[in-house]
Amino acid sequence: MNTPQSARLPDGRLHLQHGPIDLIIEACGERTAVEAAYQQAIDSFQTVLSGLVNELSVLRTPLDTTTRPVLHNAIAQRMLAAVWPHRARFITPMAAVAGAVADHMLAALTQQRELRKAYVNNG
Repeated sequence: MNTPQSARLPDGRLHLQHGPIDLIIEACGERTAVEAAYQQAIDSFQTVLSGLVNELSVLRTPLDTTTRPVLHNAIAQRMLAAVWPHRARFITPMAAVAGAVADHMLAALTQQRELRKAYVNNG
């Protein structure tokens, strides 16, 4: 598996990429708050893919209507929470991977930071 990559785009946004995960992140606010937020995002991103890979067999399994899978990774748990209400139809937690990763990264970006605006675009 390759390693997580981070780079600043010419317009100042943050680009994070690892395997199939490709994020564009922007934070707006005081320069020191933005830089600290970007570093938090970079730090958090280091284990995103490996954490999901550890749960991949469960995440790829269609849900049944009675047994809720046990997942340990926070992003995997977000994925399950998003699709659980739809378990009566064929669905796997992978349906929610992009949104769950984006939500996780937004939380990491904004934790204890005063920003005017922040977003994470995943794909």
